Amino acid sequence: MYAVRTWLVLWLVGCQPAIEPAQAPRDPLEPARAPGPPHVSGRLEDRQIGFQFGGGQLELELYRDGTSVEQVARNRYAVPLTIHWVLDRLDNLEPVSALEGTAVLPAASAPGGIGETVVLAQLQQIDPEVSYRRALEFHARFGDPHAQPDPYVYGLPYPHGLTFSVLQGFHGAFSHRGSNEYAVDFNCPVATPIVAARPGVVVAVNASAQGAGTTPAFLDDKRANFVIVQHTDGTLGEYMHLAPSGVEVAPGQAVKRGQEIGLSGNTGFSSTPHLHFQVMTAADDGITKQSFPFKLAIAPKRASPPVQGQRYAAWE
Repeated sequence: MYAVRTWLVLWLVGCQPAIEPAQAPRDPLEPARAPGPPHVSGRLEDRQIGFQFGGGQLELELYRDGTSVEQVARNRYAVPLTIHWVLDRLDNLEPVSALEGTAVLPAASAPGGIGETVVLAQLQQIDPEVSYRRALEFHARFGDPHAQPDPYVYGLPYPHGLTFSVLQGFHGAFSHRGSNEYAVDFNCPVATPIVAARPGVVVAVNASAQGAGTTPAFLDDKRANFVIVQHTDGTLGEYMHLAPSGVEVAPGQAVKRGQEIGLSGNTGFSSTPHLHFQVMTAADDGITKQSFPFKLAIAPKRASPPVQGQRYAAWE
């Protein structure tokens, strides 16, 4: 029972020769740099940080070289990010390239590392003696939309000896539509140990969320605690609604099938304590996710898609 919406609007007012940067959150990873990184010319004039969780952040920077202005983005997660962006409300700027698009930002080599800089848009300052302005809106998702799942039978995401029913399965009427079409919700009570259903590497976590609800405010990414594990085929395992301080792994950590990674809870867009699990990546629009159907190992040599209302005993 999980969905997210993360739109951020950034404003910049600039002039030449001196520009006062817009206020932005302090970057805990690295201070702003000038001149620009490789493949970006000019001087850094504005830097914003967004989509910030344990494991990395998204950086959006504006560079100017004379009257040429470039909007760039950089991913500091060890997993690709897909973003959809829109530039509008231009003042004293004219576009040289498209003002809206979707981009896949390559992964950094390690959590918090510096990913490749991607140029999103190019602009031209019309009058170099007059201030300029633009608004930037973006939405980000974890994963590469080209990732496709290999055949794999997943383990139940809780330890041997525990039995839970499926509150909501594939195509569930409450919230398993669109981005969450192939998600499954298990009715785990708060503080149930949660284990990895497939081996992989932890690429992002959130452990600071408190509270739950079904109002639009709880759709924000930061309102839910989660662990995201990248599999060898590039797909991601999402473990959502974990307990406050219920994350037991760190970005960059390799996990084995059956290894405990956290404690279930009731945080974010949720009406009752449960574990939300799905196999997914970013959709190619940069706004939604694409989830994939999967099978669970429900008994030795028996595999089945999760069925709503069915109880499953962990046996591995």
